[in-house]
Amino acid sequence: MNRGYTSPVTEISEKDFETLVQMALDEDLPAGDITTDTLFAKEETCTAVLLAKEEGILCGTAVIPCLIQKTKADVTWNGILSDGATLSKGTVVGELKGSLVGILKMERILLNFIQYLSGIATNANKVAKQFPNLLILDTRKTLPGYRKLAKYAVYMGGGANHRLNLSEMAMLKDNHIARAGSIQTAVQLVREKNPGKKIELEIDGIFQLNDAILAKPDIILLDNFSDTDTEKAIQILKETAPMIRIECSGGITPEKLNFLSKFDGIGVSMGYLTHTVKFLDISLDIK
Repeated sequence: MNRGYTSPVTEISEKDFETLVQMALDEDLPAGDITTDTLFAKEETCTAVLLAKEEGILCGTAVIPCLIQKTKADVTWNGILSDGATLSKGTVVGELKGSLVGILKMERILLNFIQYLSGIATNANKVAKQFPNLLILDTRKTLPGYRKLAKYAVYMGGGANHRLNLSEMAMLKDNHIARAGSIQTAVQLVREKNPGKKIELEIDGIFQLNDAILAKPDIILLDNFSDTDTEKAIQILKETAPMIRIECSGGITPEKLNFLSKFDGIGVSMGYLTHTVKFLDISLDIK
């Protein structure tokens, strides 16, 4: 099963987060760290262990070298685990060695990135593991600037990526269809002007299904369908248009996922994966 509608976010590089790291430093250290600069000498050194305090999936370690470089701290990072690793309580992720002042100044920022992205990865992993026959998709409901990182975290957790941005693929909704005049016209216009781009068509009721099938989009999204209409629509699509991918969205609850899991291979998009996230409990313990 392909875990993405376009190109999934399987890796991240410094260009994807260096601006965020710099913004975090400017926000947290506009004029130094009063407490640390007062109490500790610049020459003091230490070892700090990045330690998991609960079970989850690790994500975001690529940010650490960038953070060290931006702070110009005399600190080295020895990573033991990579993104996507399964964490248990007490698992050592890696060690920072060097300037105590440098480590203390970057501690909160480092943890904010790692805890947040690991929380997303853990969220996605729980759902994907429970429903392995569904394509558990993220959405664009992400914090500004964090889109690629959040989608990377979903992928690291075993989830799948919907479109990364509005430029990657077309998604036709009610306003677009109203402007075009009909479902078939909307799909045709987008296809003619954007050859090679995938087209997803959102429909709000089963009464639109026949027109949707005739338009031949790549994906048909059943938005807020009842269980009865969902089952009927999926049956029709699999029998008459097996080449069109099926996606469900709108108020997806655990109960709804239990129901949808009887339909192998369909996509389920969930804003919950990225917008309802608990930081994973990971600490930086200084020895």
